[in-house]
Amino acid sequence: MRRFMVRGASADSCASVRSLSAATIESLSRMANNGDRNGEFGMPGDDKTREGTGRRRTYYSLEIDFAGAGKTAIHQWVNESEQMEGFCPATEQPFYGVNFTEPPRITFARSRKLSALRDAEPVTLCIWLISDRLKQLLERLDPEAFAFQKVIVDYSKFPEPGPAYWFVYIMRMLDCVDEERSVIRYQDDVPGIKNYLGLVDVKMRPEVVRSAHAFRLIYAETRLIVDDIVVDALRAEKIRGFRFKPIQA
Repeated sequence: MRRFMVRGASADSCASVRSLSAATIESLSRMANNGDRNGEFGMPGDDKTREGTGRRRTYYSLEIDFAGAGKTAIHQWVNESEQMEGFCPATEQPFYGVNFTEPPRITFARSRKLSALRDAEPVTLCIWLISDRLKQLLERLDPEAFAFQKVIVDYSKFPEPGPAYWFVYIMRMLDCVDEERSVIRYQDDVPGIKNYLGLVDVKMRPEVVRSAHAFRLIYAETRLIVDDIVVDALRAEKIRGFRFKPIQA
């Protein structure tokens, strides 16, 4: 299992998130959600566009940013084995069905060359470990999309305690891909099973996506999908740890 960790934030950066939520997020969301009364923009069949920009909404696969990962502190989920005992995968439940009988405990391995922590790093089963400032941002962008679990962080190897951290899991599952207009590589080695293996050029069905900014795909459950509203906000706040891979040509 791959192990990484999270770049921290100061009180000033948390204040920056609040400032962004009051202005930038409201503006970005309004551009994504508003439009004509039919809920469609541009040419028939196109995805929704962002109001006043002439741009269609674009979507990205949320992936690990490996750049700089080797220079960040490594984390360990100390009580993982206890909390995974008896685990049975359930994609419709928070955190894939992991039952947190107690808060997850996280420790950092740190050296003098590994002092910076990133905002987001993968844990397992589509679960990410995120900084408190990133949690605040995600809650303001799309509060119904995410489930959060507070973790206990051991900062004993650091000169002083750092910020709070959370596990996050995208709960929303959508069957929103317009397969007739999309270019997709399908799994073809298991009869009767439909899975998306490659999202080459994906067209979304806006009547299904509606105002959602973050979701997983029902035929690609491990793919974390976000729109340009989320990407723009994360870039504006210089959130570290994610790579945004376009899923449209």
